[in-house]
Amino acid sequence: MDLLRLSPSLRRSLHLSIRGFATTQHAPTEQVFTLTPSTLNSYTVSHPPNLQNLRTAASFFQRTKPELLFTTPHFRSFPLSPFPEVTFLGRSNVGKSSLLNALFGRPNENIAHVSKRPGKTVTMNAYGVGGLGLVGNQKSKKVEGTGKDEARWKRWSAQNSLLVVDMPGYGSGSREEWGKEIMKYLLNRKQLRRTYVLIDAEHGLKTTDLSLLLELRKNGVAHQIVLSKADKILFPYSKAPSVESLSKRLGKLREMQEEIRRELDEAAQDAGARAVMGGLLCCSSAKSLDPRNKSRRIGIDELRWSVLEACGLQDQEALKKGVKEDIEMQEGEDARPDTAAFAPIHAEEDVEEHRVNVH
Repeated sequence: MDLLRLSPSLRRSLHLSIRGFATTQHAPTEQVFTLTPSTLNSYTVSHPPNLQNLRTAASFFQRTKPELLFTTPHFRSFPLSPFPEVTFLGRSNVGKSSLLNALFGRPNENIAHVSKRPGKTVTMNAYGVGGLGLVGNQKSKKVEGTGKDEARWKRWSAQNSLLVVDMPGYGSGSREEWGKEIMKYLLNRKQLRRTYVLIDAEHGLKTTDLSLLLELRKNGVAHQIVLSKADKILFPYSKAPSVESLSKRLGKLREMQEEIRRELDEAAQDAGARAVMGGLLCCSSAKSLDPRNKSRRIGIDELRWSVLEACGLQDQEALKKGVKEDIEMQEGEDARPDTAAFAPIHAEEDVEEHRVNVH
């Protein structure tokens, strides 16, 4: 159609309608975030887990009660165990013990000892997770010629299991010598598959965090950042947020992740270290946004799946068979991602101070 042959009035009408249509089509829209693994976390190397992955990970960590197998203040005392290991460390009072209890699926049992006093963890503690648990008699047999009990880690089933090593905190409330033993472990432990460095989501990177992360990069130690206490960002009040509010706070959390990535990459370039950061996970040991399972803490299943991937257990057929019944029991549940917020759960922390002696 030749527009020049139209009357001036028709040309003006047609021009206005086209301009209005273009404006309507290209009007900016606000992005709405819902709570899914890909919006909660940053995945740059691996793919976000799907629903079945999350169920598999949850079942793996909860089917067998974790056991404290050995504890030591010195790297030289670590046994030559056959298990793949992951370790968790962070600044004192970053919420590491509470996070581990949530990871184990027992947030109120105080398996990893919780205290309001910084620096409660003073030794390197190894917990067995998964598999068949402790095998044989409940009481360890005596080592021939010594009269001493056999080491507990020797009784832990090695099939489809792993060790989670809880490290002493660094920074305020910790001791200098702990850092030396930690670095010996991180740089020399052959069984170590991945190091999880906890960062307080409320306060972001500190100088000590940055120094540790740069050291891990320089030495090629596989590691991943975990933003703990993510609930402080997602809903800091007792009342759960609306869908719109949760979307905005997820956006804020993503901005914080990008800021950490930028700060760490710049510091790495200045120090001559590798300037590529892996994925970043966010979680909470205190609150839930799942209306179907309020004991499921924010981001914990995603963290569990990351641990399985690090240890090479995510594709084990025996593992899949072991959790098949648990997954089938949940087949009838609504598989939609979390798109709305509900009343949070506050995990009660047992602050009673006591020691555990394990032979």
